[in-house]
Order: sequence, then structure tokens, then C-alpha cells
Amino acid sequence: MKTLAIAASLILALTATPSLAETSIHAGGFSYHVATGYKNDYNSNHKLLAVEHNGLLIGRFSNSYKRTTAIAAYGWSKQWGNWRGAVYVGAVRGYRSCYGDDGDKAVVCPVAFPSLHYTAWRVQPGVLVLGEAVALTVRLAL
Repeated sequence: MKTLAIAASLILALTATPSLAETSIHAGGFSYHVATGYKNDYNSNHKLLAVEHNGLLIGRFSNSYKRTTAIAAYGWSKQWGNWRGAVYVGAVRGYRSCYGDDGDKAVVCPVAFPSLHYTAWRVQPGVLVLGEAVALTVRLAL
């Protein structure tokens, strides 16, 4: 599974052709876990820091179990007026299992998540959904 996730991420990154060259920094990650947040002590400050260039997103965050997690994903985006919607597909490493917290070492897991940012300013507030976590983020357009 680890090799498949890495291979899929690399193939997507190398074969996709973005329509517009752009670079941005993503930060933040204050979240609420919609389905189980009220009964679990999940991390709610994910300390996201990532760089996106031409659709390729590379970064790190503190996952729901407070473990440092690396992410590599490719995003497809669409602009509607002052709104930018995107969907990212890739891999993360830092969870002990792909669903839950079972295991004793970090594993590589596939990831897919949507995001929506308000783009009227250079500093763009937004939201993303990763699993059941709905997180507030900021995107800085460079």
C-alpha cells in the first residue's frame, strides 16, 4: 500500500499539466472533528505549513493524534469569481494506521481532500476537509 500511494502521487505530479503557474503557502489548521469531536480528545490545532507550486503541495502538519505528519499531494483547482475551490490527491505519512490510531509506527496512507478559499486578497482565508476534520486555513498567494 505504501509503494502504491507513493507511486500514484508521483505519477499524478509528473503527468498533470496545470493551466496556470502559481505558488502559494498554506498555513493554519484550526479544526473541529464533525463526527466524533465531541467525544474524543483530538488535536484541534494542526499547525499546517505547506508550499504549493503549480498544483503540487508539499508540507507538514500535526495530525488529529498530535503526531507530525508529512503530506505530498497534487491539486486541481477552479476559480469562481473570488472563490477558489480545489481537490487534492496524494499521500500522508505520520498516522499509525490509515483509519484510526492502531499500530506502533508511522505508515504512508492515501489522502484526498477538498478546500475552498476566498481569493480577493493576497492572504486568503479558507476551509479544508480532511477526513472528518473541518479546518480553517490561510493561503498566501505569492
